[in-house]
Amino acid sequence: MTKKPTYEELEQRVKDLEKDDFERKQVEESILREKNFSESIIDSLPGIFYFFDDTGKLLRWNKNFEKVSGYSAEEISKMSPLDFFASEEKKEVAKRIQEVFIKEKSSVEANFVSKNGKRTPYFFSGLRLIIGNTLYLAGMGIDIAKRKRFEEALEESEKRFRSIIEATEAGYFFIDQDGCFQNVNDAWLRMHHYSSSDEVIGQHFSLTQINSDMEKANKNVKRLLEGKPLSAGEFSRRCKDGSIGYHTFTVSPVVHGGEIIGLEGFIIDVTDKKELENHLRQAQKMEAIGILAGGIAHDFNNILGIILGNTELALDDIPESNPVRFNLEEVIIASLRAKDVVRQLLNFARKTEPMKKPTNIMPIVIESLKLLQSSIPTSIEIRQNISKNVDAIMADPTQINQVLINLCTNADHAMPDGGMLEVSLKNVELGKDSAAQHPNLNPGRYVNLTVRDSGNGMPSEEIDRIFDPYFTTKEIGKGSGMGLSVVHGIVMNHDGAIFVDSELEKGTTFNIFFPITEREPISEIPIDEDLPAGKERILFVDDEKSLMTIGHQMLERLGYKVESTTSPSGALDLFRSKPDQFDLVITDMTMPQMAGDKLMKGILSIRPKIPIIICTGFSEKINGEKATEIGATGYLEKPLDKRGLAITVRQVLDGK
Repeated sequence: MTKKPTYEELEQRVKDLEKDDFERKQVEESILREKNFSESIIDSLPGIFYFFDDTGKLLRWNKNFEKVSGYSAEEISKMSPLDFFASEEKKEVAKRIQEVFIKEKSSVEANFVSKNGKRTPYFFSGLRLIIGNTLYLAGMGIDIAKRKRFEEALEESEKRFRSIIEATEAGYFFIDQDGCFQNVNDAWLRMHHYSSSDEVIGQHFSLTQINSDMEKANKNVKRLLEGKPLSAGEFSRRCKDGSIGYHTFTVSPVVHGGEIIGLEGFIIDVTDKKELENHLRQAQKMEAIGILAGGIAHDFNNILGIILGNTELALDDIPESNPVRFNLEEVIIASLRAKDVVRQLLNFARKTEPMKKPTNIMPIVIESLKLLQSSIPTSIEIRQNISKNVDAIMADPTQINQVLINLCTNADHAMPDGGMLEVSLKNVELGKDSAAQHPNLNPGRYVNLTVRDSGNGMPSEEIDRIFDPYFTTKEIGKGSGMGLSVVHGIVMNHDGAIFVDSELEKGTTFNIFFPITEREPISEIPIDEDLPAGKERILFVDDEKSLMTIGHQMLERLGYKVESTTSPSGALDLFRSKPDQFDLVITDMTMPQMAGDKLMKGILSIRPKIPIIICTGFSEKINGEKATEIGATGYLEKPLDKRGLAITVRQVLDGK
């Protein structure tokens, strides 16, 4: 039977652990507590305990040793083990001590001589320890008259030493030369999700290895069994339920009779740390994507502004009877829709509050489903159950679209072989009893959006985490784990509630409740509505030549007298030369050489009360609120459309 490691062996291995990396400090703290506990155990042992090196220097003894010998600790520290035996027995005792160092263990019966000369017959047993490159002897001396008591105490002692291993938070294991587990502690079982050591003992260590790590693990074990050193490291593990965990480890060979009989070591669970590192990397990716999104949005806004501006200018020159007007109006509608898509991209790239307004979301849902028809496989049947009489809610239309797109995309992924996707929208009124069945909801009137699929479904443990950031059940590369988290965040920001009901192989249903508002939905201004005009003098600045030309033409067609430039420094010189010749300045925010906010400060230093409108497609520095704080009178998001430009210019000039 495999010899269990002694306390001193464990203590030395713990000291070796102190050389490992920061994560192993957890086990160091645990072992330190165990050491103090073990010291108290040693001092409480019956008989006498002793520990000395191969030079005969006594290093450790218990209180009973001092009591029986009658010597003080200081006196004992200066004595050798043979000083406690009668002269006629010293030769035999010395022989047995040498046997311990050669044969690993030995025992002897001899009279223990105390300071006052009293001789007491004792049974001494010694055990050799190899710690580093030094030999040590640890042993116990028991009064032979109390042998039975000694046997009982020894059994109890073994249990206590075992409790040290069991009490540690680090997982302990011992494998034999064949690589089979012979001993594990409770912490090891917990880390691997086993309920009993019977499931593990006798099994090959490959039981806990993932396939990709098996070759490396075999090399490590072979190296250690050959007596070669191996530094501590990090490894993955396969648990009983198939899940993957991560741990740091330290392993060392177990030597018996000069032969390596197996390996033992400790592992520290670092799964949570590994997940946090993965989340951090994912967050850094998302941050990088956000920066990229901002750059794309800026460039796309300029392109979109050229398309939208030129289309609106062309539309002005085409008679009502010309059928081309219909096509151009469709381009304008698509451009305005693209403008909303860009704003959604910007909401992702930077944290912005949703622009909520009284909204009937029924047209948004219908429009979103039209867009989804082209991206969802034909093997998935899309059913609509949308009420025509849906009340208004306070909502950001773009974010409602995002909610539906994410939920339907999630449903698509849950039905790789096809199925049914049903989207329902209706008014509901929750009474006291009904609301009580839905946590976070109060009695009242709600708009209920439901997305149901006939896909794979989810087990209960996944449902509990479905809205956690970065949690995903998809394969690597098939999802970031952010889609449903974003949905949850949007619903919460709209004072709503979302619930999920799912069952394996029976599909998933998402139920969203948005509180109804009494405010009337804000109707959009028709494209052909007469726009406010004027005759004031305007300085228009944009570094993009095409956008400058479009802005110039739009303002002129609205009746204004316009001077325009692509150079912010040129604009400042122009304004400085005739500061009283302009009634309004309109400037882009992001420009080379001089940003719009700096240009604005320069203009205000010349004429403090001149109204200024800041335009931007994407900027971390500016938004509507910040624009006002730094002195701007108005704020426009790019791409500029003629209607928005006309209304804002008139409002600013009229002091509204």
